[in-house]
Formats: sequence, structure tokens, C-alpha cells
Amino acid sequence: MQTKPKHTFGGSWTEIKLDAISDYLNFYQNALKNHKFETWYVDAFAGTGERHAKILKGDIFQAAPLEEVEEVLAGSAKRALEINLPFAHYWFSEQRPSRVKALEALREEYDSDIVICQGDANEQLNKLFSSPPWASHRNSWKQRAVVFLDPYGMSVGFDTLKMLAETKRADVWYLFPRKAVIQQLANKSSGIDADKRASLTRIFGCEDWEERFYLTQPIQGNLFTDSITPESLRMANGDQIASFARERFREIFDFVSDPIPLLIKGHEFFELYCFSNNPAAIRLIKRGVGHVVKKYTPASRRKSFL
Repeated sequence: MQTKPKHTFGGSWTEIKLDAISDYLNFYQNALKNHKFETWYVDAFAGTGERHAKILKGDIFQAAPLEEVEEVLAGSAKRALEINLPFAHYWFSEQRPSRVKALEALREEYDSDIVICQGDANEQLNKLFSSPPWASHRNSWKQRAVVFLDPYGMSVGFDTLKMLAETKRADVWYLFPRKAVIQQLANKSSGIDADKRASLTRIFGCEDWEERFYLTQPIQGNLFTDSITPESLRMANGDQIASFARERFREIFDFVSDPIPLLIKGHEFFELYCFSNNPAAIRLIKRGVGHVVKKYTPASRRKSFL
């Protein structure tokens, strides 16, 4: 019998992220339960559906020694499948074949319509939303989705966000990789190679990020050189870079939530956002998202050193 692949990642901040998404999924399904929509849960980086995590257990109050044990916890896919009011459709995407097989096993565990796609998440999302029943179908108007983008590094392109915005029928939860983006930005623009520049342009969806983050300053000449070569130095800090990302999000989505900051050892590594471009539902979405952001932002800060 083949064992499931281990998918080990995250920490206490991961549970905060998953708790926040689960809360919103329950809110969303309750809000739409009396409507004629077909609801979809779309998880573009679904992993195996669960995660292996090392947990500290035992203390003097439990009369047990403190020890580190490994537990198997439900990931985003399993949590979505276990909410009280299930979605009509579940769509999971993964790139690694071993993880795809683990996701396929969920069909035996849950009595739900589960679609699993293997390949690049950006490409698979484009295929989903450009095909029936989402497009060119008599029931396209019925389709509604919550899309969860929890990427590996900087793998979500801005074009993908724009495509989702244009559906006007998808609420998007996006884990923006704040720390990874900042790490691509050298102190001098000359320190950004072609691959990093392309990656940053892809995630921001524009090329003027360099003008916003860097300031050209002349290098003073001396007795031994006549030439003065200008150098661009990074002037933007982490908050300003994140603020620029929010500006870009607001150019394509009518609603961009305040982020839930996800901290690791006191440093902001990620920002969890909700986006929507559904004008008829913005007021309701704001209420649901506002509750989630208010509930989980303090939790993130309390557990940031774990």
C-alpha cells in the first residue's frame, strides 16, 4: 500500500491563515444558501490536502514532559471539504504528481464533486474560468467561487489576478508573499538580475515599480576618474512596497480588504487579502471579511514568535 507523501510546512501562522479562510467559507455558504447559485471552492495550490507539523506537547501543568511530536493536520482542501454547508464543486490544482495522487484519494473520503488538475496554477485557473460552465454556457450566471491563492513563493502572476477580477463572480483570498518580494529587491537596482526583474514585473503587473522603489543618485568623481556614473538606490521600505502592491490590487478589484499580517518571529512574511469585483455583493462581502480580519489580526501578532 502506497503511503501518502508528507507535506511539511508552516507554523502557528499557518493555522491562523487556515482558520481565517474556513471562517469566511462558512460565512459565504450561509450567505448564499437561499440563492440559486452554484458555488465553487477553488484551491490553486492545494498540496496534499493536509500538512505534517511538529507540535510541542506536555508541560508541568499536564504532568507530562515537554516533547515535540509530529501531527497530521487538515490543510486548506480538507478544511473546505469539511465545512457545514458544502460547496457544489471543489476544484484543486497541484503541480507535483505525488500530491495530485493524494488529492485524488479525497474522492473516496468525501461525497463531493471534486475536480483535480495537474499543472501550473496560473494556466489551470485560466482554463477553468474560460471554459463551461464559467464561460460560453447558459448557466454561466449561476457560477460563484471562492478562490484561495496560497502560492509557492512568487508564483501568482498579476495577469491571473486580473483574469479573476474580470469574472466579477469570484471572491479571491490571496496570500501575498511580502517577504519574498522584498528579498528580490537589492539595495542597488544594479543588483537585480534579469530573472528577478522579470519576476517582480510579473507579480506587480507593471514595470514602474523600479521608479517607485529606487532613486537615482550621482556617484561623486575623484582625482583619478573623470566619469560620474549614476546609481539607483532603494529608498522604499517594506511598508511602502506593500502599499504599492495594494495600489495595484485596487486598480483591478473594487474591494481590497485590509490585510491580515502573518508574522514569523516578529517579522511580517505574508499578508492575507480578500479581493472582490462583484458590485452587487460588495456590501455583504465587506461585512464578512471585516469580521475575519478583525478576529485574526490580533491572533497573528500574539503568535508571531512561535
